Amino acid sequence: WIIATIIAALTQTLRSAVQRQMKPVLGDDGASYIRFLYALPFAWLMVFSYQYISDIALPATTLWFWIWVNLASLTQIIFTVLLIRMFSQRSFAAGTAFSKTEVLQAAILETIILGVMVSLLTGLGIIFGVIAVIILAFAKTALTRAEILKSCFSRTSAIGLASGTFLGLATVCYKAAAVSLIGSDLFMRAIYTGGIATSIQVLVMGAWMLIFTRQQFIACFVHWRGSIGAGFFGAVATVGWFTAFMMQTVASVRAVGQVELLITLAISTLWFKEKTNLIEAIAILLLTLSIVMVLLGS
Repeated sequence: WIIATIIAALTQTLRSAVQRQMKPVLGDDGASYIRFLYALPFAWLMVFSYQYISDIALPATTLWFWIWVNLASLTQIIFTVLLIRMFSQRSFAAGTAFSKTEVLQAAILETIILGVMVSLLTGLGIIFGVIAVIILAFAKTALTRAEILKSCFSRTSAIGLASGTFLGLATVCYKAAAVSLIGSDLFMRAIYTGGIATSIQVLVMGAWMLIFTRQQFIACFVHWRGSIGAGFFGAVATVGWFTAFMMQTVASVRAVGQVELLITLAISTLWFKEKTNLIEAIAILLLTLSIVMVLLGS
């Protein structure tokens, strides 16, 4: 599950980078939609390729599966739109910091919805990780303490917190959906859930855009060359996350997924020769400690 999580975290970062690059061309809704639209063929290609290679039948669905997968799909759409909208807001650092509280929110929601509790060590690791991410979000800003406190109560922070809530809910519901499938093996249930969810998202968000933001909907097809990367990386990330969710608690998986921040910082330091200040160094050590605690606690 650790390998699956790392793959998911890295490809998710690449997917977000493509979406952010396409946002000026496609708009907020368009940049959100390409993540689902172009993930659809890759998602089902994985399902049928694995079925052919392994000769494993598709799992049987239940009523609870459809309830959970629809709820997860809709909440992920809301999360994606909020995240893209946050890119153009002021106090972006504050919004990013609050969006990262989704790990802590996922732990709480997983306990409420699935009755799954993390260990004390894992729980402390998650809290340390959230603190570290918030510190990193503000480390490179030139804000004073008063400005930081003000930005914490800004509209961007509210969007970030809301996006974290919807992502936390989506991840827990996805696990509930995959677990409620009958038959087949773990990996097939993970990718099959991803295929169904992506199909729902393409239909629901596509219909909404066709009515309210038709120009952005058309632009998604016109600019397919620049958009297809978001779909590919998004599909791979989904498979990685879902596979890890089936093997470990959602909160633990999302906490270890924060390793993407460490990799990004390492690249910026070693490759681009960017200097790390004392506050960043402390936050990096705290984040590293949190990941180690989560691994040991899991």
